[in-house]
Amino acid sequence: MKRVIAAGLALALTFSLAACKDVKEGASSKNKESATAVMSYDPADYVTLGEYENIPVTITGNYDTSEEALSDYIDEELAALGFIKDEKATTVKKNSIVNVDYQGLQDGVAFDGGTAEDQTLDVGNNCMADGSTGFIDGFTSGLVGAKVGDTIDCDVTFPEDYGAANLAGQEVVFRFTINYICKASTSQKELTDDFVKEYFDYDTVSDFKEGMKEELEDSVNSQKSSDIRSAVIQTVIGNATINGYPEDVLKQRKDAYLESYTTQYGGYENFEAQMTAYGLNMEDFIKEMEDGIKSNLETEMVFGLVADTLGLELDEDEFKEYCQKLMLNNGVSSEEELFGNYGGSTEAGEAYLRRIFVCNKAVEYCVDHVGEVTIENTENAGETEENEED
Repeated sequence: MKRVIAAGLALALTFSLAACKDVKEGASSKNKESATAVMSYDPADYVTLGEYENIPVTITGNYDTSEEALSDYIDEELAALGFIKDEKATTVKKNSIVNVDYQGLQDGVAFDGGTAEDQTLDVGNNCMADGSTGFIDGFTSGLVGAKVGDTIDCDVTFPEDYGAANLAGQEVVFRFTINYICKASTSQKELTDDFVKEYFDYDTVSDFKEGMKEELEDSVNSQKSSDIRSAVIQTVIGNATINGYPEDVLKQRKDAYLESYTTQYGGYENFEAQMTAYGLNMEDFIKEMEDGIKSNLETEMVFGLVADTLGLELDEDEFKEYCQKLMLNNGVSSEEELFGNYGGSTEAGEAYLRRIFVCNKAVEYCVDHVGEVTIENTENAGETEENEED
């Protein structure tokens, strides 16, 4: 199915199914013509703008970059390492976490699904170290007493009710190679230059902490900017009055959605059967998609009218760069393919992206000219900051 995304408006664009009767009949040639046509509309015919400059917005989140927040961030990064190599441990114990390669052999021949490398096992609990997968009884018990570097054979009997008939009730051998014994990731107090060099590619602990500080600040600033952008979009839309919708555009997007899904599933009946298998009611699904297409069209119309009011125009060089980024993000190799992913035809997709590009310029203008930003969170509710204009 063609992927259709918002192309930067921060709201996912979803196409809606046409009425059930149209869907069941399949995409007619008329529908296909609608889906491929280049359609335009004047947003002023459907929208009355409210305030969009110097508007106050409220964002909710944790934007803390204090020393305490940095310490928590470093702890999270260390914990994310999970289990690491214990250089001092040499012998597997009953409660060891151990990294191994193994191969399952039945009558001396490797069997399907019995071979794996770089597996971190919890010996005492007979499962993966993260608890995600348990093993048949006795799988890890033979590892106790083995030393790092050893290759040992462990006899294991599959249960009678095992899912694979060729293995149910059978005696096999698992040949393990002990790569290393693990320990939980270190704490901040135990950090060394060698450790951060091996696991984080920093030369010193000091460099590591400075790098973590920059990462935290970048992450917080990025999240804050994203939240302000979303709040501005919602506020500008909320300040506007939607007087109607361009019906031909609504129908085109419904037709495009119809064409996509009926093609993917080989017809409406197959699509309906798949949705039923997912436990979804088709009428509710269709209604939700129709609401979604209107919601996203409202965003497009409002900021399209802002762009028209401000006299914002498309710059060809900037649009070219924009398309290159979209191609990279979507894994496509040509503009023709990119445009085809955003419309029923190359021409329709290009026209849509040109419109969205200008809408994005309007969004950026409103964000750059935002008024007072109120930050609400559990630790510092009511904090405000003034927007600094260029």
